Amino acid sequence: MTKRDHLMRATIKLEEAIAKLRIAKQELLHARSDQHVRLALALAEIEEIYEILTDPVCTPEIAETED
Repeated sequence: MTKRDHLMRATIKLEEAIAKLRIAKQELLHARSDQHVRLALALAEIEEIYEILTDPVCTPEIAETED
C-alpha cells in the first residue's frame, strides 16, 4: 500500500469520526453536559487536522492521481 493509499484511508476514517463526534456533541448539549465543551475543543482539533490532510498544498500526495 502506498503513502497516498494510507492517507486516503485516513481521510475517510477522519470523515466518519468527525460525523460521529458531531452527533455526540449534540447529544451532550441536549443532556446539558459540561463535557460538550471538551468534546468541542477536541473536535475542532480533529477538523483542523482533516483540513490540513486534505489540502493538496499541505499534503500533495492527496492530489496525486493513481497511475
